[in-house]
Amino acid sequence: MKRLSFMAPLVVAVALALALASILSPTAEAATYTSTVEYVKDGDTLMLTKPVQGTREVRLLGIDTPETFVVDGKDPGNQIDPHGNAATDYLSELLPKGTDITLVTDEEEFDGNGRLLAYIYKGDLDVNEDLLRKGLAATYVIWPNTHEANRYQSYSEALTEAQAAQVGIWDNGDPLQEQPFEYRLRMFNNTPNKYVGDFDTKEYVAPEDYEQVSIENRVFFFSEQDAIDAGYTKQGEDSPNDASLYINELLPDPDTNYDSEWIEIYNDSTESIDLSGYKIDDLLDGGQEPYTIPSGTVIPAQGYYVWETQYYFNNSGDDAYLIAPNGTIVDAYSYTSSENDHSWYRTSDGGEWSNTMDPTPTKGAANE
Repeated sequence: MKRLSFMAPLVVAVALALALASILSPTAEAATYTSTVEYVKDGDTLMLTKPVQGTREVRLLGIDTPETFVVDGKDPGNQIDPHGNAATDYLSELLPKGTDITLVTDEEEFDGNGRLLAYIYKGDLDVNEDLLRKGLAATYVIWPNTHEANRYQSYSEALTEAQAAQVGIWDNGDPLQEQPFEYRLRMFNNTPNKYVGDFDTKEYVAPEDYEQVSIENRVFFFSEQDAIDAGYTKQGEDSPNDASLYINELLPDPDTNYDSEWIEIYNDSTESIDLSGYKIDDLLDGGQEPYTIPSGTVIPAQGYYVWETQYYFNNSGDDAYLIAPNGTIVDAYSYTSSENDHSWYRTSDGGEWSNTMDPTPTKGAANE
């Protein structure tokens, strides 16, 4: 089934604030500001002519550009400076002094250095994404500023496009020898100290194992507990929540009473469960494209999640799978036929499947 994109296109400048709001996570802390550029410090840092939230220094969110500094006279010895200068020069040309910009923050507005963390827009241009697309930056996402799925995916795609085109830091003839965060660790004689999650699989690894997660999928956490709180599972371990999730009811053939197909997931536990990144599929390695449950979707304790769709499940028989972010099949159901406006269902929530279809489906409510 063809899925719709929830990322509305940005239009004219007068509507920019509304468009930005449509692509952000619904966090109370996220906000939009306007200011003017004073000067660019480096590829991912700039100064404002007037303070925003009490500071004039801004660090671009979600990206990392090569550094241009050297500590204690150390020779970078790995071509960091040319790539760092290229990013700085480009950003300086793009955002000269006096440029009006829009700044959009995420859940946490400041870093440990007191800099404002923001996605920068020049008109309708996402500057952060532009740097990625031109091969001047890599993705660098730190929780809890894990922007919603559409933004994350667009940044990830921009990076992979630059890699495929072999531009900037991905140029095979002059590649960046180490990621900016790796360079900073080396310059200050530090070792990796952030846990690293995979945005797609929702698994995390220890700081020293960060290379096991591809660059475009990395989400950094300051502590292991942060990763757990964000709904990530340690690599190789099954989520304890999975045993509490069931495919509970399925209506594959809408007619008069329903205008869409739907599948209902039930949470049998006494705690809410984050369904971010779980997938619903009809045939493994075939059939329709799996549907990924959006980031931020939470199913309450003893509650329901319903996905409505069109032309996904076959009337003459099909399979339904609920798949965890790490690829584990959480639950599955197969049926051989269907009737108009009837549902296949468990005879009680989370119980055994009925041998007959229900003529009075209970979408998003207790099965009887």
